[in-house]
Amino acid sequence: MAKRKKQKVVVDAGLQELNGWKIGDVVWGIRPNKEVCRGEIIRFYESEELVQVLCLVGDGYLICEMRTLEESSTKPLMKKKAKEYIPRS
Repeated sequence: MAKRKKQKVVVDAGLQELNGWKIGDVVWGIRPNKEVCRGEIIRFYESEELVQVLCLVGDGYLICEMRTLEESSTKPLMKKKAKEYIPRS
C-alpha cells in the first residue's frame, strides 16, 4: 500500500492582541443574552469588537463584547453589571 503524503497544517496567526487583551488571557465577560461567563480568550473579531472565549465551566465557545471584559472580578459583581448591560444592536 502506498504512503499518503502528509498535509501541512497551516496555523492562522491572526490577531494576537487587541485593546490591551491578548490571546490566552483569562477574563470575565457578559454575553449578548446577559449571561456571565469566565474563560480564556481564543480569538478576536476586530471589526465587530467581539471576543471568542473558551468557557472554563464547560459551556463551550462563547462570544462576548470587548467592552464587557474584566480580568479581576467576581461572579456576583459581574451579574450586577449584566443587569445594567445593554447589548449593541
